[in-house]
Amino acid sequence: MPKKDIELLVEQLRTILLNKPVPKDKRVEDPDLATLQDGIFYLGDCLAEASDFLHHLQVGELDATPPGRHNFLAGGLKELHSALRHLTWQANQVANGDYSQCVNFLGDFSTSFNQMIRQLAERESKLKVQSRMLTESVELMKSVMDGLQDWILVTLQDTGEIVYANQSARQFLFNPDPARKSCRRYQEFLDHLQRCGQAPEESHIFEYHCSQTHKTFRIRTYEIQWSEKLACAHIISDVTSERKYQEQIEGFAYVDELTGLHNRRFCLENLAKLLEEKTDFSFCMIDLDCLKYANDNFGHGAGDEYLRTVARQLQQISRSTDMVCRIGGDEFAAMFPHCKAQVILDKMEHLDRILADQPAQFPMSISYGVIYVNGEGSPTVKSLMEQADARMYVLKNIKKATQQGSGGMVVSFAWSKDLETGNPLIDAEHKELIQAINRLLEACAAGKGRDELSGTIDFLTQYTRTHFIHEEELQVRYGYPDYANHKRFHETFIKVVERLAARLKEEGATPQLMTEINKQMVVWLLNHIKCEDARVAEHIQSLQS
Repeated sequence: MPKKDIELLVEQLRTILLNKPVPKDKRVEDPDLATLQDGIFYLGDCLAEASDFLHHLQVGELDATPPGRHNFLAGGLKELHSALRHLTWQANQVANGDYSQCVNFLGDFSTSFNQMIRQLAERESKLKVQSRMLTESVELMKSVMDGLQDWILVTLQDTGEIVYANQSARQFLFNPDPARKSCRRYQEFLDHLQRCGQAPEESHIFEYHCSQTHKTFRIRTYEIQWSEKLACAHIISDVTSERKYQEQIEGFAYVDELTGLHNRRFCLENLAKLLEEKTDFSFCMIDLDCLKYANDNFGHGAGDEYLRTVARQLQQISRSTDMVCRIGGDEFAAMFPHCKAQVILDKMEHLDRILADQPAQFPMSISYGVIYVNGEGSPTVKSLMEQADARMYVLKNIKKATQQGSGGMVVSFAWSKDLETGNPLIDAEHKELIQAINRLLEACAAGKGRDELSGTIDFLTQYTRTHFIHEEELQVRYGYPDYANHKRFHETFIKVVERLAARLKEEGATPQLMTEINKQMVVWLLNHIKCEDARVAEHIQSLQS
């Protein structure tokens, strides 16, 4: 046996052991060894083929063609290949939801695989239950939301696009074709929602009145996530009826049922508001004369009509900004923003004349007291009402004294500190006016008012000409800033005295004229001296100090 043939065969075997291809270009010379070499070549081919197939299995290429039957070494690999293909098929079945698969040919792997299948089956079963419950919940929620009368809208924050609307919202907002998302009504309302959504708060509740439909909505807005986008959920309630009912209730709380005017509560609240805001205004207290007489002799129906008549007349002489109230049985109050006291006194005098001319079963008239508030100082509601009420009862008592003679309540005035101006001449002339008032009141109380009336008119005619000249000279001397208005007050009162003198000449000393003269003198005393002249005195004192 040649040595070189043995060495060649050994080298070829070593090549096989190194998993390398065996070169077949070298042949042994010994015929006996040639058969052995052919066996070595066959073994090398089988090993190479098995190795290549194994590589395909390692990378998961199960579609690779397995070695043929000639390869006695690949039997185990082909069994493994068949098992892996079957396992792959089973895995696909499991992936498709077939959890009946069972592996019993891979030892420990089979145990783990089968356990995994059981766990997957249990989890899928739970997920199906949860999914069914979630679907039922979503359907229930959708049914509930569609059954609500409230509108529910979800809008994107960046665009304002409506991404959800429940049935109530769809019914009122959109065309029948939901794909169009075209608004039929409430465009102004939707525009407002978009602006709200672009600047949202964590939660926001507000009311919105739609000018197009005249409806009022309460809107609750919440920031949410919608398909991974920022959005706003709007819960919208139509509160139009609620608001109207509330307004009616509030109206009842501030309205006098009999006259339709504002009531005492309204008067007190708004009087306090005017004082707090430092608004200049005139405040008037009004009392009906002889209401008890009307009720006692003609029934409460007549008395109620008396109250309604006065209420109507007060409304007719008032501006839209004025506030007229019934604050008690026979008492009214009115607030006149940015209006001087003399204007209101003229209005009340005019109203009194209108009532006197009414064709009624009993005489109708009013007594009143006016206070002007200039926005300065710190008067209270209580003090203001007390002052106006006091002035009102002065006038009422004058009427009683004039009409009833000695049976009436005698009213007299005494000089007081609040009447002083600080100027001796002016104060002396004011004292003369008080004396004239008291003489007429005393004469009326004694039933001799007619005898004193002519002298009172003569006094007033002379008084207004001399006294007003003295006052105006004093104002010019000290540069009083409101001189022009003060002079107009004087001119107005001069005309009043001239009219009274003309009436005395035409009518004679009638009870009505006596009442009018007394009223004008008292009103002038209380309003002009205490208000206008007091401001003049304050100005002069500020310059002298």
